[in-house]
Amino acid sequence: MKKKINNILIMLLLSVLVSACEDIDVKTTTNINNDIVITTNQSKASPFVGIGPQWGGYDNVQKWIGAETLNNDDWNKLFKRVEFLRPGLIRIMASQGWNYMVDGAYDPQKSAGILFKILDFCQNQKISVMFGEWGERALDGQQVDTGWLDNATDFLDYLINTKGYTCIKYYNMCNEPAGDWSSIGGNYDLWQRTYVEILARLETKGLNSKVTVIAPDVAIWNDTSLSDWITRPIQYFGDKIGAFDIHSYPTDDQVKGGNYKKVIAAYRDLVPDNKDMIMGELGFKYNANSDLGKENLERIANDKFAGDDSQMMVYDAFYGVDVADAIIQNMDAGYNGVILWNMDDAMYDDGTDKLKRWGFWNILGEEKFESVKDEEIRPWFYPISLMCRYFPQGATIFKAQLPNKKGIQAIAAMKDGKYTIAIANSHAVSYDLNLKMDAGLTLSNANCYSYVAGDGAEFEGKTDTDGFAVPYTKETIDFSKGKTFPLTMKGYSFVLITNMD
Repeated sequence: MKKKINNILIMLLLSVLVSACEDIDVKTTTNINNDIVITTNQSKASPFVGIGPQWGGYDNVQKWIGAETLNNDDWNKLFKRVEFLRPGLIRIMASQGWNYMVDGAYDPQKSAGILFKILDFCQNQKISVMFGEWGERALDGQQVDTGWLDNATDFLDYLINTKGYTCIKYYNMCNEPAGDWSSIGGNYDLWQRTYVEILARLETKGLNSKVTVIAPDVAIWNDTSLSDWITRPIQYFGDKIGAFDIHSYPTDDQVKGGNYKKVIAAYRDLVPDNKDMIMGELGFKYNANSDLGKENLERIANDKFAGDDSQMMVYDAFYGVDVADAIIQNMDAGYNGVILWNMDDAMYDDGTDKLKRWGFWNILGEEKFESVKDEEIRPWFYPISLMCRYFPQGATIFKAQLPNKKGIQAIAAMKDGKYTIAIANSHAVSYDLNLKMDAGLTLSNANCYSYVAGDGAEFEGKTDTDGFAVPYTKETIDFSKGKTFPLTMKGYSFVLITNMD
């Protein structure tokens, strides 16, 4: 289903900024029902560690295209795009079969063709990495596979001490252990024994001082039923676990109905304020009984390359606003970082030749999937790339007071005396609002970006020849003496204002 949006051709903020240039006074207002107020109230997300996508994989390249790695053109295209994305944090997951075991023998050079290239890039670009293992089935369903843990620790040691990848900041042992689909199968006691073993090995090799162990990586639903996967490790392991993370795949009605933020905030409140809490996977879904949910299933059925675990709305512009909405709610709820699922369709399959379509693009569209067009940047890259770029590592996150308007979310960041403000309207209705900062600052030479979703993949938003976001204008915005800036937030729109470089 395509969302219909009238009057998509807007010049958001331009009239305001032109007025500022002409020294026309902007009236102040005390009507909180129409105000977005950027406050000095810091979120627990401070200091922030970044936003970025799940990256890695490509482990089916040999099967798909008969090569051990991507071709140079595809690597160069990927690196150019991620360099613009400028993520503060990404997540990479490894496994024995994919990364360091060949015919039953340990061989870390198996990762030379793909993983090392990605880590080299992250090292050079100063991108932090949450690294870990997908997990291995326990022996007899109950006994920890110590042979796997030995190899996994040797591989981590190789990456950090031999290859010198200081970009690896967090280490996680098992993906989504509370789920019956995981290698742990929902067995908390088995998971705890696995962590006891891996922590001992990290200490033996001195790796515990070089990476932060993160846990529990559980996928939560729209309640707090898995909270003991956080409280029990805190009590048992203490400071041996230095950071915490969860995964969430909320539906649109949960995010826009308000319950999502309540649930993730409840999980954040379980973790000490002095420890990072990261959303280790964030994916946005649409209720299966809704029109969009049904449309998603229909699109999957009509795409011979799409697996059942696919989000087909990545091709639609409104999806970018919905994801921005969810990211902002994570930051407001106190999450120090957000990992988006995911960057590239071509990274993973569903166990067959079908893709998990969730990405910004499909880098193997031409080579394997019969569509060179599928390698192009999809619309949601526009707002999310701006969130990644301008909510950087080390930023302080500031909350916003919001008007009573459905779909409006806002958040701000400060680093080195410069600011970013992001606003999303994930509702169909257009609002005339007033933007304020209670600190009364002036944002000098601020870049102003606007993204308004139209039908299908169409959107209003300025881009360069590479498809990267370009600001509409650069202006000095004055919030002093209670001044406000009126702005029109069209339906399904996103605005970002920043004077960061």
